Amino acid sequence: MIIITIILIVVMGLLTMGAISTIVQQAMTQQLEEQGLTYSRMAADNVANPLLDGNILNVQRTIENLLQTGSGISYVYVIDNDGKVAAHTFSGGFPSNLTNINVLEPSQVTSTMLLNVQSQGLIRDVGVRILEGLNAEIHIGFSHNSIMQWIYNVRKLMLSLTLYGVLLGSVAALVLSTLITKPLKKLAAHALRLGKGDLEEDILIRGKDEIVELAHCLNRMRKDLFSGMQKLRQSEESNRTLLEAISAAGEGIAVFQDNGSHKYVMKFVNEQYENLTGYTKDELLEMEVNKIVRTESREQVEEVWNRYHQGLKLPKQIEISINRKDGSKLYVEASYCNITYEGNQAIICINRDITEKKKTSLEIIRKNRELAALNELSKAISGQMNLKEMLNEALYTILQVIGKQAGWIFVYNERENETEIELMCHIGIEQEEASAQTMQFQECGHFSRSNSSSVQLHSSLGTACPIKQLNLPDGTKALNHVYVPLTYKGRVLGVLNIIGSDTEFFTKEDLNLLNPIGMQLGVAIENAELWVELNKKEMLRKQLLNKVITAQEEERKRISRELHDESSQSIAALGVGLKTAIEIMSIDKKYALTILEELKNNTSMILKELHHIIYDLRPSLIDDLGLLPAIRWYVESRLGFTGIEPHVSFIGNPIRLPDEIEITIFRIVQESITNAIKYSHAENVYLGLEFEHNALVAYIEDDGVGFSVEGTLNQNDGKGSFGLLGMRERAELIGGEINIQSVANMGTRISLKLNLPDLEEESYEENQNLLGR
Repeated sequence: MIIITIILIVVMGLLTMGAISTIVQQAMTQQLEEQGLTYSRMAADNVANPLLDGNILNVQRTIENLLQTGSGISYVYVIDNDGKVAAHTFSGGFPSNLTNINVLEPSQVTSTMLLNVQSQGLIRDVGVRILEGLNAEIHIGFSHNSIMQWIYNVRKLMLSLTLYGVLLGSVAALVLSTLITKPLKKLAAHALRLGKGDLEEDILIRGKDEIVELAHCLNRMRKDLFSGMQKLRQSEESNRTLLEAISAAGEGIAVFQDNGSHKYVMKFVNEQYENLTGYTKDELLEMEVNKIVRTESREQVEEVWNRYHQGLKLPKQIEISINRKDGSKLYVEASYCNITYEGNQAIICINRDITEKKKTSLEIIRKNRELAALNELSKAISGQMNLKEMLNEALYTILQVIGKQAGWIFVYNERENETEIELMCHIGIEQEEASAQTMQFQECGHFSRSNSSSVQLHSSLGTACPIKQLNLPDGTKALNHVYVPLTYKGRVLGVLNIIGSDTEFFTKEDLNLLNPIGMQLGVAIENAELWVELNKKEMLRKQLLNKVITAQEEERKRISRELHDESSQSIAALGVGLKTAIEIMSIDKKYALTILEELKNNTSMILKELHHIIYDLRPSLIDDLGLLPAIRWYVESRLGFTGIEPHVSFIGNPIRLPDEIEITIFRIVQESITNAIKYSHAENVYLGLEFEHNALVAYIEDDGVGFSVEGTLNQNDGKGSFGLLGMRERAELIGGEINIQSVANMGTRISLKLNLPDLEEESYEENQNLLGR
């Protein structure tokens, strides 16, 4: 308090001294400037006439008189109109540089400047123009010594007052601090007594200030402490009884104490704790806690002891695992608390068996891990339709999830009743090694057969197995192998192979996870193949559509050409003949009748040509007589001039079908007959329609040279396959199914099966003459 008081007085005194000095200096400086201007103007008026008359002596006397009579004047000098010093009061000669310091500008009447002269100190030079319009000036120097003396006296007075204030303030602060600290010292002495455990007497301090309030608070605290210590003694006496009562709740209870070497031993256990651990009470007492706590939980228990030694709050509940006497693992939920047991500090631990709960939780975690892995795999393969890229991304994700280094995937391709193995991707081994392993897949006895649909682990590979020779990326040898079939609807589409070293074990959870992964990849492979097939069909559909459009245009050109080349010219010739007959009718009637007879025959030929063109567009027999007579007529008429023997048969109860179905069946038969004529080199063609209950089967069979159905349909350019694709497209439009079978040198059979709804039967009685042929 004394130091703070002194500092405040000194700071305020210095600030006050500075402020007053500044105010006095400014006031006296302003007064000096005003006085200087007044003296300077008066002196200018006095020397104006003598200076204009050239009476320099009178000017000199005037400025000397001013120097002697004026207060605080240090020098006076006059500059004439030519800029030369006319008179001055310097006894040692006029300073040569003085005229260049405070020079009046042409527009200035007065000018003031503060100079620092070594011999005289600070001088304020005041210059005044003697007469307006002339360059003559008079300069008077006023000394600042009086001002500085005033300021010095003021500062001396303020410093003295500050010192007196420091002395008085120190005395006042000393007296005040003594009055304040006296009861505090007394209160501190009583507090030390309380700290040593003397809780018998109250603190007695008289007064009504805050210190007395604090003393009352300490007295209340003394009473509370005294009461609490009495209760604590009672609690210590009943601790053992309390522990026995807690045991009745069914929880396992153990009390641990430090034996002096930071080894915590059991001092008390209840019957439930014996049942939990499988040990007897005699075996548990004095047993170190680390002998019963499993390794993975020792760090948690050590943290409890560390908090106990640091005086921190102990955890209310933690999950730890312990070893039972029979070696089995037990999960318990442990709660810790500080107690006093038999006069010493100890820790009580209450244990609850949560083994079943923990197993359920671990199972949920495992399921979540599997779901997360499958989710990552789904992300990796989603949107991928390139099979190799999809499987490579999937293999990378799988290896990351299960923490392995190397693996590869191959798939089975069925082509022309043969199964081929194709390597799709590999990670962690070279492509040559992966290819070699794929080719030797069926030769190593440690591999499962290709038809095995279960995940298998081989952890003791023989030296003859080729996998045994593989090196993993970290330089270790491959010592175990997992076979994961990629299945879809019971079919094995490929195999995922994962290999590991002796430091990379496959856990049961890994194998459980790989099983759904195999099924998911099987679905992905099937989808990718279906996507390829769909794209292929879409490409062929577009080609077929282009072919159909082209065929339509070609058909229009053919019809146009036939109409132009045959019917058009015949009709033109008919017109010319009619004109000729009209012209010669009056001359030679008999010859005209002959011409008309020929024209009549030509008209019949033109009509047949038109009927032929119209029938190619749509056979009228289908509309007039129905499907069966139209098919019989078409087959016999088309094959009659080719040397191929037609054989037509109809079985069952024929009925009329909707127009779109009949024309589609006719077009399929038409395309089949056309292909047989062009490519089969057959001697016989057999065509039959079998009417079954709600179904129709039509077939066209020949004994020709045959062809490769798969090769024709898989041609990239589509040549040779448009007819077959067209038949399939037509069959699909009416809900039918086309089956094409062909063997080299053994002929071809094309069959159409069509499921029919219940249709109103319409007999062919009126066409029995055609059906009976």
